[in-house]
Order: sequence, then C-alpha cells, then structure tokens
Amino acid sequence: MLNYIPQNQLDIFNFKTEFESKLDPNNRWVKMAKLLDWDKFALVYGENFSSTMGAKGVNARIVIGALIIKHIEAKDDRGIIDAIKENPYMQFFLGFDHFSSEPVFDPSLFVHIRKRLGNKHFDKMNQIIIAKALNLNKQENASEHKDDDKSDKASSDKPQNKGKLQMDATIADAHIKFPTDLSLLNDSWGF
Repeated sequence: MLNYIPQNQLDIFNFKTEFESKLDPNNRWVKMAKLLDWDKFALVYGENFSSTMGAKGVNARIVIGALIIKHIEAKDDRGIIDAIKENPYMQFFLGFDHFSSEPVFDPSLFVHIRKRLGNKHFDKMNQIIIAKALNLNKQENASEHKDDDKSDKASSDKPQNKGKLQMDATIADAHIKFPTDLSLLNDSWGF
C-alpha cells in the first residue's frame, strides 16, 4: 500500500537537531528540496501500489529522495543509508522535521524499489526532473536576456552546454552467463 502524505515543504528554521543548530538555507539539499515536485513523483511511484492490499510501505518521499541522493552521491546502497543517517540536510531533503540517527530503511529495499519502478517509471521521474530544470533555465535565461540583450548578440551564436546527462546502469540487464549455467556445457560440446 502506498504511504505518502502530501505535504508543503518544511520550514528549515523549525528543523530540530540534537545540538539545536539551524540549517543553512543555501545548502544544496535544502534548495533542491524546495525545487522538486514531490507530489508528481509520488503519483508516478504510487502507480505500482494497490490502495487496498498489502502492508503500509515506507513514505514515498523518503524512498524517492533516497534514490535521488543515491544517484547524486554515486554510492552503494549501504553507503547511502549511512550517509542519510549522518546528514541532517539529507534528512531534511527526505521530508523529516527532525534529525534522527536511525536508518531510514533497510538497504536491501533499494533492490525492490528498482524492480518495482522499472525503466518506464524511472524515465517518467527523470522527465519530471528535466522539465523542472528546463523551466528554471528558461526563467533564468529570460531574466538574463532582459539585462544584456544587445551586448551578447555575438556570443549567442555559440551553442551552450545544457547540462550533464546521467544514465542509470543499476536497472539494466547484465546478460552474463554464470559458471553454473547449463547452456555453457552445451556450448562447449557444440550442441
């Protein structure tokens, strides 16, 4: 069963830590948490869940946020859970309202998440992120063009870098034959 509560972004000044320190509003995780459309992500993620069957799952924002952190930080499953456990900014990104030193979920859940999402749903989430990024770029470009429209005519002819493409190889088929595969025996005998 899908576990997701639509929520407005938490206020970073009310995020509670053990040392009563405040979060920096210019931190990349705080900024990104405000930019992403968590409700659209939850809809895509929730397409694979039944509303009547099964136990209540881990909150969709925590799962989706952990996947995003995993791909940005490029760590293994256990490393990401440890990093989230140690970092209050990452916990804020996941929608927590206070710091917790407990793991958000078991690292083995990443395997089930990747199987459940598959390429189709993973691509939908990427399209949501890309659409949001393109809208932000259009807004930035529009404000820049208003300021210096005449001075940059010569430099506007050059193509500009539009960002960095990241591919996810964790859900791709490997097509590897293992030593216990009987087809290897058949290949060796020429069958």
